[in-house]
Amino acid sequence: ATSESIFGIFYYADAVRMIRGRKNNPAAKRLAADAQPTGWTQTLSRRALIGDGSERALQIGLGVGVSARLLHSQNVRVDVVEIDPAVHEAAVKFFKLPKKLNAVHIMDGRRFIDEAPASTYDYIIHDVFTGGSVPPSLFSQSAVSQLRRILSRDGVLAMNYVGVPSDRRTLSHVARTIGTAFPHVRCFVEATEDMDRMANMMFFASAEPLAFDITPDLLRLIGRDTIRARVLGEMLRYELDISSFVADAELRPITDDWNPLSEWQVGTAIEHWHAMRRLLPTGFWLNY
Repeated sequence: ATSESIFGIFYYADAVRMIRGRKNNPAAKRLAADAQPTGWTQTLSRRALIGDGSERALQIGLGVGVSARLLHSQNVRVDVVEIDPAVHEAAVKFFKLPKKLNAVHIMDGRRFIDEAPASTYDYIIHDVFTGGSVPPSLFSQSAVSQLRRILSRDGVLAMNYVGVPSDRRTLSHVARTIGTAFPHVRCFVEATEDMDRMANMMFFASAEPLAFDITPDLLRLIGRDTIRARVLGEMLRYELDISSFVADAELRPITDDWNPLSEWQVGTAIEHWHAMRRLLPTGFWLNY
């Protein structure tokens, strides 16, 4: 038995704290520990994953709370925005979401980011898949600009998009939209053999370069036998090359006025419906 999620994409988001040049990067703290006199290294190594309490993170879309729980355990002050109170209740009751997060806002995510103060967060985890599609208003150019506004100068956005990796039309427009607000954007797909099937794709974006320090030492500290360490250790192998999309000034970004995501995601929604019917028995759907 395991308390870990079997959905690896949740652990991709954990990489927001594993970026070279950031103050609380665990790998950098590990190297600093090695420079200390003998006897200090092991003690500091065990503490390398823990922040100093100054970092703030926002999670938009709670789900079962994997990312919020992990960041909270690393001494990051976590705010959650979730539109459905039942989701928050289930995360606390069944999935060990801590009750003492920095703040929980039961409200629309777009309204929250439009109203939040500037430069508030070091990290934003954006994961708003609703079971077949994503809310289009949270993927527009205006929404992405607001996310950039409420991040700190070198803050990092991790945005999960659920779609088909080979669907260059949708992928290119999502990537270009993020690129209008962030000069540095990278994307990693969850491990998959079939690029024509629905998958999670995690975009990382920042005003500063995105070089990941996911080192063997760091994975050892996490626990080599954990799903979290395995997923993080393989993440860089699954990068999608989106550089041409991000830099293409001729490619139309998604806006509040021109937002075709609902139309483009019909196929994904149908595929997800069939997947859920295969995963859960008929009795579940009849009863719940």
